[in-house]
Amino acid sequence: MKCPWPIAVLALAAACGGREDRRPNVLLVSIDTLRADHLSAYGHWRPTSPNLDRLAANGVLFKECFAPTSWTLPSHLSMLTGLSMSVHGIDDERLWQVVGVPGGPPVLPMKGTFLSEVFQKAGYRTAGFVTWKFLEPRFGFGPGFEVYERVSDIALLDGDSEARLQREARAREGTGQVAQLAAERPEWFASQGPTADLVVRRAGAWLDGLEADDNRAPWLLFAHIFDPHDDYRAPEPFLHRFTKADYVGPIDGRGVTADGPVRPGMDERDLAQLVAYYDGEIAWTDDRVGALIADVERRGALENTIVVVTSDHGEEFFEHGAKQHRAQLYAESLHVPLIVAWPRGLPAGRRVPGLVGLVDLAPTLYSLADLPAPPHLSGRDLSPAARGDAELGEQSYSAVLHSFPRREWTPNRLVALRRGSHSMIQHLPRDGARRVEYFDRSVNPREVGYGEELFDGDPRLVVLDGELERLRTRYQRAREALPLRGGASRALDRREVAELSSMGYAEAPAVEEGAAVRAHLNRLVIDGGIWPDLR
Repeated sequence: MKCPWPIAVLALAAACGGREDRRPNVLLVSIDTLRADHLSAYGHWRPTSPNLDRLAANGVLFKECFAPTSWTLPSHLSMLTGLSMSVHGIDDERLWQVVGVPGGPPVLPMKGTFLSEVFQKAGYRTAGFVTWKFLEPRFGFGPGFEVYERVSDIALLDGDSEARLQREARAREGTGQVAQLAAERPEWFASQGPTADLVVRRAGAWLDGLEADDNRAPWLLFAHIFDPHDDYRAPEPFLHRFTKADYVGPIDGRGVTADGPVRPGMDERDLAQLVAYYDGEIAWTDDRVGALIADVERRGALENTIVVVTSDHGEEFFEHGAKQHRAQLYAESLHVPLIVAWPRGLPAGRRVPGLVGLVDLAPTLYSLADLPAPPHLSGRDLSPAARGDAELGEQSYSAVLHSFPRREWTPNRLVALRRGSHSMIQHLPRDGARRVEYFDRSVNPREVGYGEELFDGDPRLVVLDGELERLRTRYQRAREALPLRGGASRALDRREVAELSSMGYAEAPAVEEGAAVRAHLNRLVIDGGIWPDLR
């Protein structure tokens, strides 16, 4: 018998593939670079997400979920461990260039337990399929997954091209021109075409394998989809679904990272076309996520599968002067979707107001699956609010971003705190005093424009500083109580730096031994993150 998604009928549970007391499967989908307010379910005016809208209508939608930073690597670590950045300790890919060098740590400062490890220990079959470098095992991901693969359309460079790339990158070291090299010789660099369908097909093949084994254990499947990230070039018919047919101009969804037409002050018509390409990527991704959910339904497993769709961060379109992400901590960078559906265990059509965070995802899944949670989690269990048994209650959520001037080790820092209707963003420049920006989210929930500047002595700042200090103490105690994960790590090679640079990420400087590395560690690594007094 086929279970009709998404109608929750408990009487069908046995016929739909298992005993009623069987632990639920978990399908966790992370859609990279997906800002919540560009989904129809979150109020976007374009019909970008019919499948996710359907999932939300038959599950639980958390209206205000915030990420712990505005880029992929540390945000996914927080998502998959339930720890803040200040506890898991990973805040920049430059860590992979100081580990093992004189003055640097012998191992990465990473702490925490991945939810995949907890589920695997409980007898779950586990698989993860990811689509971007920052989620590769070399960055710490993969423990607890029996199958963990990067699914990609990347064609490996042949030996001659690889050798030329290494020579050119070596020649340009110290000049800050690796990104320019990527623009000059794109054929030397890995492409990043659409991969959502590859993930869906690979996930389906893994589920086929479980069925072939007649395996009756529950499963955890993690699917990471990168496509909404620039370049914004979805396959047709999604590529031009929302663009203007009569548009004549330089914007085609490519080259967003590069210096060119996508820049502050760009023509409004050009900007609208750019956003339309981004929305087309969302529609394409929604279509493929819908296909993945339909595949689980076809197998008769959806009734007892917890389906979670979320994102690691949003995307900026110059709302505060910047493009893309990993630049700021405003709502367009941090407000992400969180939709949880489980026909057997959660109500349909529930929309939960109030602040939640990606750090809440792991403890919520532990609770829903009735599994013991690891100690010292930063997040909280959202299942009572999801079921409607309790209100969320007020909770504080921090976010951290270190941004590095080119070729520098000392970062500018941003620290955001959101609690209730209050939103504070601290600007902590490397060579200046802190500046505090405040938004009253009860009247400006999307943090439009720039906030009110708060000064020492303002009662609001006193309260928010006190809350930040409380989080600091809590996170510091948690970090001190958790062991290092350990494990050696090799430095990024020139090819990897070039690949990251071609996608707009920081080009790391050459590592110096001794004092420079120790200074970097003191500023960046040690118990990392939210402390305003860390110098």
